[in-house]
Amino acid sequence: MKSNVKFAVLFIVALMLLAGCATGSTTSPETTTTENVVIRVAAQATSGQVFQYLAEDNGYLEEEGIDVEMVYINSGADAFAALSSGQVDILSTYGTGGPLIQIANGQDWTIFGGYMIIGATPVFAMPDTEYNSVEDFRGKKIAIMRGGTPDVVLKGILYDAGFDLDEDVTFVEMRRNPDVMEAVRKGEVDFGAVSTGFELQIAEMGMEIVLWPDELWPYHSCCRMLANTSWVDENPDAAEKLFRAYLRAEKDMNEDMSRVVELVVENLDMPEETAKSFLLSEHMIYDTDPFKNSVIKMWEKMNAFGYIEDSSIKIEDHINVDHYKAALDSLMMEYPDSTFFQEKLEMFKEHNL
Repeated sequence: MKSNVKFAVLFIVALMLLAGCATGSTTSPETTTTENVVIRVAAQATSGQVFQYLAEDNGYLEEEGIDVEMVYINSGADAFAALSSGQVDILSTYGTGGPLIQIANGQDWTIFGGYMIIGATPVFAMPDTEYNSVEDFRGKKIAIMRGGTPDVVLKGILYDAGFDLDEDVTFVEMRRNPDVMEAVRKGEVDFGAVSTGFELQIAEMGMEIVLWPDELWPYHSCCRMLANTSWVDENPDAAEKLFRAYLRAEKDMNEDMSRVVELVVENLDMPEETAKSFLLSEHMIYDTDPFKNSVIKMWEKMNAFGYIEDSSIKIEDHINVDHYKAALDSLMMEYPDSTFFQEKLEMFKEHNL
């Protein structure tokens, strides 16, 4: 009998504990907390993370439920190492050519979005250097940083113009953009090509821009968003949320660039004149679209002039446009009257399908 009473008491206590647990787990909406998805994005601190800054400033990242941790790495080699080792999730502003070379060398990376489709990468010379057309590059020395957008795009242009890149022109490889500019200023080379953000320095050093590559190769593909293929495959929701936030920021940016300039100046501690020189340039186009066709075209050109030798790799297997398209589709459903998102859909069809 005692054992039955004891069992009954224990049973009642257990019920009370279960009830207490159930009561404790019922939390009002005001006290419910949901952890945001954390995404680590690496970028260079010279060209500005315009979508990131604006999305953060307007609260879009918070609304979409993501936290972006910016990691500024100015060296492409260091950025590639950080991605390979898992120190960052996404690379943003490291061109297209460099990542394609890494993929060709065996890195299982996937390009799944865009940041700049052209990036204000000028070719320049001293004022007394004759330049009328690309033919004036023949027999000259050109300073570049191997694998960067200025290097790959200029070589693609010269290759299309019939140049033998080993015989008709001499490329002098430098480690940094300032080294390229100094080589031109000292007369060690005839021309130089640098990345985004150096237009004012070129002028201050007494040199002149002779060519903007996008004039001869439109939509040549500059900075792509890429990640380890496993991350892209395993984090579709995170990627879609990021694109939703960035697309909303891109819409705002197309309507008013003044706040973008302010945010770049604030975040990068950059002089306003420098920020305006590339943010407002007609040779700079920020765009979240993956531009799959442009990436494929650059891959084919790099194969043609010998930067990529492993023809067994299908670059299409390393491009994913699904997460971007899913984000765009969801925004079109949410804002059915938006001409901006409708235009983005038409652009997607033109440059990806």
